Amino acid sequence: MMIKLEPITLTDKQLYDTFIKDSQYPTNCWSGNFTYIWAHNFSKSLKIYKTFINGFLVTFIITNKGRMYLPTLPFGAGNLEELIECLRIASLACLEQNKKAGITNKAVINPLNEAQLNYLKQSPLFTTYFQDSKLTGLERHYSINKLLRLKGKEFQQIRNKLNRFKEKYPQAIIRKYTDKDFHQVSELNQIWIKESGKKYKRIIDGFYFEPIIKNYANLNHHIIVIEIDQKIVGLISGEVLPNKNAWGCLTKFDKNYDGISETLTIEFVKHLHQSYPYINTINVGSDLGDKGLAFNKERYRPVYSYKRYCLYYKQ
Repeated sequence: MMIKLEPITLTDKQLYDTFIKDSQYPTNCWSGNFTYIWAHNFSKSLKIYKTFINGFLVTFIITNKGRMYLPTLPFGAGNLEELIECLRIASLACLEQNKKAGITNKAVINPLNEAQLNYLKQSPLFTTYFQDSKLTGLERHYSINKLLRLKGKEFQQIRNKLNRFKEKYPQAIIRKYTDKDFHQVSELNQIWIKESGKKYKRIIDGFYFEPIIKNYANLNHHIIVIEIDQKIVGLISGEVLPNKNAWGCLTKFDKNYDGISETLTIEFVKHLHQSYPYINTINVGSDLGDKGLAFNKERYRPVYSYKRYCLYYKQ
């Protein structure tokens, strides 16, 4: 099956945003946005491409070993049955490429979340072509309104941490990132890798940290930093997506500052709400099965905790 694959560049942002906005299914999977998709260009282990199938914008990854798969559902205005047909054609293209590479029994779509899977399963054709398999971890979405208010006992721990940070570091400056901060932010990332990176080994943002930071303006990506005594000790980033909800991307901090993680999260939510008062939730991604990361995310009382899946094509 011949399909023409084209590279994905920064100039494709408007294209992706338009097709994501037009999609009929829940486009709320953490990995299903242009910034994350585009950043795969900087991975040393794969190549990422786009093509059009039956009016849908389809993204393909081809690993260095030759495996081909979709890292997100196709985007576009087609209905459920049209989406299933697009997935069928795309899956056959993956199987053909994988056969050439000597690769078998691999998922053709990875990942999608529970809301997306439930949408696909409304079609009787879904089970004809596909078999789903559960991945580790839950994808969590926080309520913007709840984090702005922080009311009740359920947020007592977060409030305590915020107060502790304010008391200990009254000189802290919370501000927007600028290009002149890049060197300090890079150093902070190295500190995070040495300290927290060992604790959360499955957080795999090595290939996309630098390109997203360097291209934040073109990506319409928001970055907030915390500066103490002229030193950047915390960073958090994300953006508002075409589906009108927020996406949390990077979080780095020096863990020696008590309450800095909580302060970053809440200040970032405030920042996004100020610019985009219509957003309801922020998707902070999966814990990837890490118990420590899961515990940390649960403290913010997510309103949605979606299971994660991949799809195999039935042969």
